[in-house]
This record gives sequence, C-alpha cells and structure tokens, in this order.
Amino acid sequence: MGWGRVIKSGCAGMCCLIPMAFISFRFLNLTEGVTGGLITNIDDAIGSLTSSLGGIGILIQLLAGMFIGAVMIFLFPIHWCLFYRPNDVMLIIAVTIPWILCCAITSGLFAHTPRGGVHTSLAIGIGYAIILSLVYIILAVVIPFGFGTAILDGLLLGLTDLPYLVAVLTAVLEGTIVGAIFGAFIGSLRYKSKGGKEKKKKKKIKVKDEDLEPREMFVREVVEEVSTPTSDYCKNCGARLTSEDLFCTNCGAKK
Repeated sequence: MGWGRVIKSGCAGMCCLIPMAFISFRFLNLTEGVTGGLITNIDDAIGSLTSSLGGIGILIQLLAGMFIGAVMIFLFPIHWCLFYRPNDVMLIIAVTIPWILCCAITSGLFAHTPRGGVHTSLAIGIGYAIILSLVYIILAVVIPFGFGTAILDGLLLGLTDLPYLVAVLTAVLEGTIVGAIFGAFIGSLRYKSKGGKEKKKKKKIKVKDEDLEPREMFVREVVEEVSTPTSDYCKNCGARLTSEDLFCTNCGAKK
C-alpha cells in the first residue's frame, strides 16, 4: 500500500469518524455515560431548540450531535472508561464503536491486506493527533500568557485527571489501536477474496489453452488432407482411379 494511498485512506477515515461519533452520541448515550448521568437527553434538548427552523434545524441537530460525539471520544480515553466506569459496559462500547466502525469501513474501501488495514487505521490516528495538537499550539500563540492552554489543561484535569495533550493523544492512540485490529481483519478478508479470484481465473485460462491445442491440430490435419490429392480420373473414359491403379479399370487405357 503506497504512501499516497495511505494518506488518501487516512483522510477518508477521518471524515468517516465524525458520523460514527454521532451514532454513539445519539443511540448509545455517550454524553450521559461520560458525565455519570449528570447530563441527559441533550439530543432532545437540541432538537427542541431547533424544531422551529424546519430542515435547517434538523441539519443543525445532526451537526451538533456529530461535533459533541467527536469531542467526547477525543477527550475521554478508553482507559479512563475502564478505570472510572468499569461497570458501565455501554460507555465502553460508545467510546470504542466509532473507532471500530471507522477503521473497518475505511479498510474495506482502501485496504487489500492486513498490513494495509493497520496502515489505514494508523493514518487516521496520526491525522487527528496532528489536528488536536495544533489546536493546543494555536491557543498558546493566540491567547497570551498561556491562559488558553491553562484553561484547556484545567478543564481536562477536572474531567479526566490528565492535561489536554496527554488526554487527547492517549484517546486517539487507544482508539487507533482498537480500530487497527478490526482494520487488519477486514484487510485479511479482502486479501483472501482477491487471492481466490486470481486462482480461479488462472485455472480457467489453463483449461482454455488445453482446449485450443487439439482444435488447432484438427484444423491442420483437415487442410493437409484436402490439399493432398488421393484420386485421379481416366483421360479416356473419365472413370475415377486411385493412385495405385496403373491402367483404367473401366476401359483398360493406360493411366
């Protein structure tokens, strides 16, 4: 799998992760899980606020759900869920399922080997690690005296007991590792399927070659038989003679 294809699959996977995060937000109660039940029905609240806007309101609700779901899976690492919510199985599923679906779908589209599935998943993780790190750097540059980064670190220390960079990079790394397992599995399925098709195709071509040989021999024999004269005619009476006859069997004239 070339680097260009890896980068292309990584960009596609990064776009795929956002709608997968909406699934966790909308159907797996991700917000309720990470807040310990403190915040509930936030999706219904957004829907109520935007219901008067019609189609635009539905679009805003979808985009808000995608954004909130993505923020949750980036800020809360999988190990945090295991340490602080060990009995909340749905929370662990909600945090991991976007990575699993994203890596599996992207590997199914771009990867043809297990290694390709792993590379695709790593490209997704590296891409998000760069973007989330740039957010921290931009805040450090834009807001003087480190107030922006201090706010982020203080917020994440209160939520996860980890500073911002450690929390987000750990979340991305753990999600990528889990997704890479499923990406490699999907890549192995595509690799076996491709190998089986090639084997079948080669076998079919071999059978065709074997069929063509006797056919060519048969055509060659027929042409030779037609081109070689096996009989003659008497010049006196026109009776048909064979190559072994020296005299005409009908009138006795010499051949």
